[in-house]
Amino acid sequence: MAQHVYLAGPDVFYPNAAEHAEHGRQLAQRYGFVALAPMDNQLPSLPDGPSMAAWIFAKNIELIQRADFVIANLSPFRGPSADAGTIWEVGYARGRELPVWGYSSDASEYRARVVDDGLAIEDFGGYDNLMITESVKQPLHSSLEQAFEAAARYFQR
Repeated sequence: MAQHVYLAGPDVFYPNAAEHAEHGRQLAQRYGFVALAPMDNQLPSLPDGPSMAAWIFAKNIELIQRADFVIANLSPFRGPSADAGTIWEVGYARGRELPVWGYSSDASEYRARVVDDGLAIEDFGGYDNLMITESVKQPLHSSLEQAFEAAARYFQR
């Protein structure tokens, strides 16, 4: 039976979100996995934003609960750190004891991306906050495909 991978990331916000999801599905299949992505959820007609938010939240949790592992796009998003929703999904997956692999378009040190505002800046040499870097199997990969390759090695595929 094929293992299921939840594809976490801010990709749903990209103008070509459907293409990103399809690329993830194809890579998963190439490596012998079944992809579960937020784009799989077909948003029904709901009366308002709060109803839509609650529906999306519940459906994404259902997908993570079906997953055997997670691959997360941890590229900085709207700031120096990964997307907040993706970070939550990584934490939820780790709370379920699922292995998580990450990839990023920017593996520079977190400290270099943070604006010095007079507050202490975490300086452990990681690509993001230590709670993220310690939740993700190392090393951080530079592409989704590299993360799939690492997962395939882990699961001996």
